[in-house]
Amino acid sequence: MVRAAIWTGGLTAAEHAALAPGVPDGLDRQPDVLVVGGGAVGLATAVACRSAGLGSVVVLEREVRLASAASGGNGGAVSPDLHALTDPAEFVAFGRVSLALHRELDARWGTGLRTTRWLLLWPGAGPAQLPPGYQRLDPGTVRELEPDVALPDRVTPLLVTGQGAVNPQRLAAVLAGHAGAVATGVAVRGVDVTGDRITTVHTTLGDFAPGAVVMATGLVPEPWAAGVVQRRVKGHMLAVAPGPWRLSSVLSSEVGGGAPQPGGAIVCGGTFDDGDAGPEVRPEPVAALLAGLHWLLPAARGATVTHAWCCFRPVVEGRQPVIDRLPGTTNGWVSAGHFTTGVMMSAGTGRALAQWIGAGRRPAGLETFSLP
Repeated sequence: MVRAAIWTGGLTAAEHAALAPGVPDGLDRQPDVLVVGGGAVGLATAVACRSAGLGSVVVLEREVRLASAASGGNGGAVSPDLHALTDPAEFVAFGRVSLALHRELDARWGTGLRTTRWLLLWPGAGPAQLPPGYQRLDPGTVRELEPDVALPDRVTPLLVTGQGAVNPQRLAAVLAGHAGAVATGVAVRGVDVTGDRITTVHTTLGDFAPGAVVMATGLVPEPWAAGVVQRRVKGHMLAVAPGPWRLSSVLSSEVGGGAPQPGGAIVCGGTFDDGDAGPEVRPEPVAALLAGLHWLLPAARGATVTHAWCCFRPVVEGRQPVIDRLPGTTNGWVSAGHFTTGVMMSAGTGRALAQWIGAGRRPAGLETFSLP
């Protein structure tokens, strides 16, 4: 079993190279836009700024590889309608816009986005009223749709179609090729603010004097983090090798689930291991994920676990993801706290930030994403 995300093994040599570019020669120290953070949100923001004609763009990532944190270790779902039963309407609407933008990016550059459907096994009688796009299924229809799935007792099957999924590391590699100048292994050490402007960004590579700054660092960075309750939540995931079962829908239930991949593998997760700050993969969450898959898909009980990994997802307490100006600045922005939805929301977040930078005013629909 490989203790790393399954996504890395499916990349080409060129994609691996795109994720670890190092420091390019002649890096602009006075870019029009400086993006700090080389995850999905940071890269999508850089791409959107270039598409909007905002001038030169530089992306700085402190790790040696792009998408090395939550962006590259998540399940790759781009499925906004899955949030219609749990999150505010504004969040779902923004997610749907982001999915549409992901489809545009895939049509333009081939990000590998594919269409998915979800089979939700809702406890009890299910919601009294279903959101648009949801279908309530009877057990016979489920057997026709997914003959190898075992329905637990006292659940209501719900079907959601027209969603998306992507290899998140491939997405990052493709975006990096259109994000301007991208440098890895460069950490930000601090900033100087004069009046209401960020004038200097101090890094391990020296100083930058950008026109605009976007902090896409997962959590709200210092010195703006004062008063913001935030943390990272560890989560485990696993993948099993293809086997003699049929599964074409993403399964989701209280006991577990699984997402079928091209080629037949299944990805399961992730868990929410609050309080576990260790970087190691632990056997207990992995075993729990596998047991949940076995419960729903009995034919997978002999499946081989090929990969197991964990990552830390950023959360700003009591908030939807943050997309806002950095307080006290006119040329600084932040995107943080995307938790499990960074890949899904990246395209929409990037475009919204580019519009805000270009027009100088908050785009409509972002009010719910303001800093606390």
